[in-house]
Amino acid sequence: MATGTPMGAAPPEASAKSAVIAGEGVLPVEIARRLSTRGPAPLVLTLRSDAEAFQGIADPLVRLRCPSLGRVIREVRKHGAQSVIMAGRVPKKLIFKKLLFLPALFDLFTLRILARSARDDHSLLASVVSALEGEGITVLPYWHILPEFLALEGQLGHRCPTEGERRDFECGAAVLKVTLPCSFGQALVVADGAVVAVEAMEGTDAAVKRAGELAAKGVLVKMMRMDQDPRYDLPTVGPQTIDNMAKAGLTCLAVEACRTLIVDAERTFALAERYNIAIWGLPCQCS
Repeated sequence: MATGTPMGAAPPEASAKSAVIAGEGVLPVEIARRLSTRGPAPLVLTLRSDAEAFQGIADPLVRLRCPSLGRVIREVRKHGAQSVIMAGRVPKKLIFKKLLFLPALFDLFTLRILARSARDDHSLLASVVSALEGEGITVLPYWHILPEFLALEGQLGHRCPTEGERRDFECGAAVLKVTLPCSFGQALVVADGAVVAVEAMEGTDAAVKRAGELAAKGVLVKMMRMDQDPRYDLPTVGPQTIDNMAKAGLTCLAVEACRTLIVDAERTFALAERYNIAIWGLPCQCS
């Protein structure tokens, strides 16, 4: 393993029951599957419309009708889970609904958390984790469960980046070092030395699509802010990232080594080879 592995709480004992707060994507499903093979099947709490993806690997599966931290805490205690893992995408645009509709979307406990938190991703997630820990619930890093998913440094795909792609991802990395502390997001697209699109609350896929509409070429660069907590918000890429890049005309993906998860790596690299997209691991910024 390359140096700079993210730090966090110790992984759960195989005999200890954990809970997974599951957002969108394949990552929480893979985490639940891995937990169920090494110990007790985890309690899974999710808002997902395809919650059936957890059938057979969750015990129990709790479908949430609204983002309710109060309900999460009650279920964790009820089922004897000793720790929580947060993984997957959660649409953050809900927090900008008109005040009139907020009581219908969130429970009172969650509303109190939102009221005292800034609206950027970093602050929101930190507030949620702080609230869980305040209730005596340990929040664990998911990379402990899937250590082999962490990107390494250097060439990761079938081909090396071209000189032009290297210049673009070096440019992108330099820009991200400035913007990440301002909570801009985790990714941007650079083409011929120009920043074409910057990820904000809409997510990486939407930023890639916008880059395709604007330039139809370029390099996607994804990194993590220095003070970001690796327990619950490591940048993630996977087959969908590569598919979207191909549709947008992007030819290279550069990610931060040891602080980026590559989900379904075999399929990710196979798609990258099919589309002739280079994948490169940037030096870890936390070392």
